[in-house]
Parts: sequence; structure tokens; C-alpha cells
Amino acid sequence: MFRRALILALLFTVPLSAAKKPKGVPMARLPGQKAEVANLTLPNPAQKCTNYAWAVAVATMLKLQDVPLDQNFWVERANGGDLCVDPLPTLDRLSHVVDGRYTLDDGRKVQLETHIIDGAPTIPDEALAPLKHGMPLLVFWNSRAYVLEGAVYDEFIYPNGQRMYLIRELKMIDVLAPEKERKVSFVNGTDEASAISAMIFVHATILPASQWW
Repeated sequence: MFRRALILALLFTVPLSAAKKPKGVPMARLPGQKAEVANLTLPNPAQKCTNYAWAVAVATMLKLQDVPLDQNFWVERANGGDLCVDPLPTLDRLSHVVDGRYTLDDGRKVQLETHIIDGAPTIPDEALAPLKHGMPLLVFWNSRAYVLEGAVYDEFIYPNGQRMYLIRELKMIDVLAPEKERKVSFVNGTDEASAISAMIFVHATILPASQWW
């Protein structure tokens, strides 16, 4: 377990180990860079339960992609009704619930696909890229569901243009916490990377009529 945690920590901080610094050539370092979803607003969970927490995260990601499938839709789809479920879903279960084609109320057809980072990101850009495009992620951390709204990171640029990222902080929202306690942070070097079990982004593709079924 200790060896696995050590490997995770190293990969979390130095994702592009293959990119070795050429001898005698300086490398640019841009500290304290930020990627965040500006003015992110989240609905209150209909119930203070874990399944509503991850459903809020999924619904928020989809709303930003013009797909109006709210938290109640996902809870009912996952649990067969308006139920309060506290254990986190397995990653396979979550993918099974979310992935697939849907018909929206306005007649549009949409394909949903979960992109899952299993554990802390070994390639930080996988987590940073959605944030840079204004999209939050769902994070399972310490057996709890959070909405990732931002990150602070250092960026290293090699003379050949190759880039390396070192994540310093992940800024999250705990929708089940009281309003004044919702903002939480994972701090690299202080918190255990192994406590992050998954980071998830749901991508929506609006299908053209030629692909309708």
C-alpha cells in the first residue's frame, strides 16, 4: 500500500518523466498558474445524500454543454426512484448509468460518454484540460463526491516547446456541506494523492439527424 501511494504521489507531481531537461539549456517555469470554471453555480442537492452529490456534478457538467438532464433524472436512473444512497458508485456502475444515447425534451439526440481518471491523475493535463475549457469535473476523494471547479499548478516549458505540469492545489465544492463550508482544497504535498479514487468528466455530443436511431 505504501509503495502504491508513493508511486501515485510521484506520478501526480512529475507526469512527463520522459521529458528530460537538455543539459545546459534553461527550462522556463511559470508558477501559480490557474485553471478554473468562472462563476460556477451549483443547485442544492434535493437530498443530503451521496447519490445526489454526484448527480449534481453530472447535471452541472451537462448543463454547461446544453444538455438539461437534472440531478433527479440521474438519481432515478441510477437507483430506480427518489432514493437516498450514501456509498459511492463503482466506476463501472457510474459509466453504465451515464453512458449512452438520450432523447432530450426538445427532440435532440445526444451521446454521453464518461471519461474516467482512475485515481489521482498521472498526467495532470487530463484534469486541467476540461477546467481550461470552463468545465468542472466530478471527484471521488476520501469516499465523498466533490465538484472540481479549479486548480493551481506550475507549468514548465522546455526549449523544444514540450510542457510539464505540477499540480499544487485542487479546488473543490462539497455540495453536501453547509454553505460556509462548501469550499475545500486538496493540497499536493499535504494531502494523500492515493485518497483520490477517481476524477470524472462527462462529454456530451449532440448527434446530427443522420445518426438518429
